[in-house]
Amino acid sequence: MVVIREKKQDLIRDIGNNYFSRLHDFAGIIGYSIEEDDDEFKIEFNPDRPDLFSFYALKSAMKTFYDGDYHIKPVFHRIEPLLSADRSLKNERPFALSFTATGRPLGKYYSHIIDYQERLHDTTGKSRRKMAIGIHDLDSIKPPFKLTMVNSKKISFTTYDNFHGTAEEILQNHDKGKQYGNLILSEDSVPVILDSEGDVLSMPPIINGIKSRISENTSRLFFDITGTDYNAVLHALYLFAYEMSYMGYTVSIPEITGKGRKYDWREVSLSHGEINKLMGTEPECTVMLLRKMGYRCEVSSSGYLVRVPGNRIDVMGPVDLIEDIAKAYGYDRIDERVLITSDTGNPYIYNEYSSKIRDIMISLNYQEVKTFVLNSGEFYRHTGYSGDVNIENPKSLDYSVIRDRLFPGIMALLSINRRRKLPVKIFEIGDVIQSGVQGNHLCVIFNNSRASYSDIYQIMEYLLSRTTGRDFRVESSDFQEILPGRGGHIIIGGASAGVIGEMNPALFEDFGIQNPVAFLEINLDILFSKIK
Repeated sequence: MVVIREKKQDLIRDIGNNYFSRLHDFAGIIGYSIEEDDDEFKIEFNPDRPDLFSFYALKSAMKTFYDGDYHIKPVFHRIEPLLSADRSLKNERPFALSFTATGRPLGKYYSHIIDYQERLHDTTGKSRRKMAIGIHDLDSIKPPFKLTMVNSKKISFTTYDNFHGTAEEILQNHDKGKQYGNLILSEDSVPVILDSEGDVLSMPPIINGIKSRISENTSRLFFDITGTDYNAVLHALYLFAYEMSYMGYTVSIPEITGKGRKYDWREVSLSHGEINKLMGTEPECTVMLLRKMGYRCEVSSSGYLVRVPGNRIDVMGPVDLIEDIAKAYGYDRIDERVLITSDTGNPYIYNEYSSKIRDIMISLNYQEVKTFVLNSGEFYRHTGYSGDVNIENPKSLDYSVIRDRLFPGIMALLSINRRRKLPVKIFEIGDVIQSGVQGNHLCVIFNNSRASYSDIYQIMEYLLSRTTGRDFRVESSDFQEILPGRGGHIIIGGASAGVIGEMNPALFEDFGIQNPVAFLEINLDILFSKIK
């Protein structure tokens, strides 16, 4: 998920009270969630709409949707290329694009564009691995600019935060060098952008130089976007170019050649049959609905010819357009239809067993919860991680690894609800992946001022006696999550099926939980295999 936040009064000042009051209504159309308190306003987006990851972009989208300003999308000026890349970048960062933005001094926009830059680094750029952006004061540098490879020991410059040294020293000693230095593949050379006087503007994707450092007084900006993935570079260019235009700046982009030449306002054909197949109906006002969602649209012989703006990088084909038609039309206005199936089905036996487990736990006054299947690697630092499954291209690093156990997620839930009245009795049934193998687990947690091993053992005894009979026992073992001597392996029919015990205080204190926790986690695949 991607989160944008702003102080409420500042937000009303920036986008106007009229559009601020419509943010809740627009959420029901686009599909984002809002949290607000006395001072702060926060919006959480699904990762599929990066074109809306700022309040300025949201204001523009609402202008188009509510006010019918179908022609407010920016028109970019064309300029001669300012940045060139030589062949030495072929194996390092072979793709480079650029644009300029001119207007009033940045002022309050300064911190916003820095935040937006890092947001694109983390999402579109995959932590700068696929793409990195440099922002420069165009008045302090002289074009044309050149991206090239140089010897890391022979080139030296001063970074934007006044660290001076060779490129090698910056990589070894500067915080940004330590953090992103592994993205440079060469052992003795680094990519740099030089101006016409031979001064270093930046060392992508690591850090910018001091000569082109921007400030609140900067009014003419030069953006370089370099990377290893052409699509990521192209997408970042249009996302940032549109963002600067939304803020009132005049944006100029050099002519783009190759496969990205016609990306802005690219054409997508949409037929009547495709709309009817997916929506079940075709609204009479389809052209108007598409225009309300920011597209240019006209009727064609077979349906519609739609032109897609460059910042709508999520649109890959007709299906995405039809989804926007449905959003603008309103899902609640689409008539329900009974699905026609060719045959009748039978219940999946594991789902039947899971339902029985669920009924047993509810009968014990335990409440079922659902936690995230995906988390961050940092999330598991308290307990280790044995899932070994990472999302290769995550939209957000907060959701980049697949869980290997249920209890860390439930502990995070307890942490959020730690002010709730005790005792807390909750359980979850869900999928996990351990050492590359997918499984189905049950986790039960008892949180109380005197939660003990005997409390959770009673739950296990009742559950297993109701399912497998009496063929189970607990074999004392040491786990970092469990107090020594207060838990162990759950053995069912001779097979190790899970763990049970009193949680180590160090663990629940890491989650900010003050009262003791007793828990069990059982592999349901093993449990179900023992049911007669």
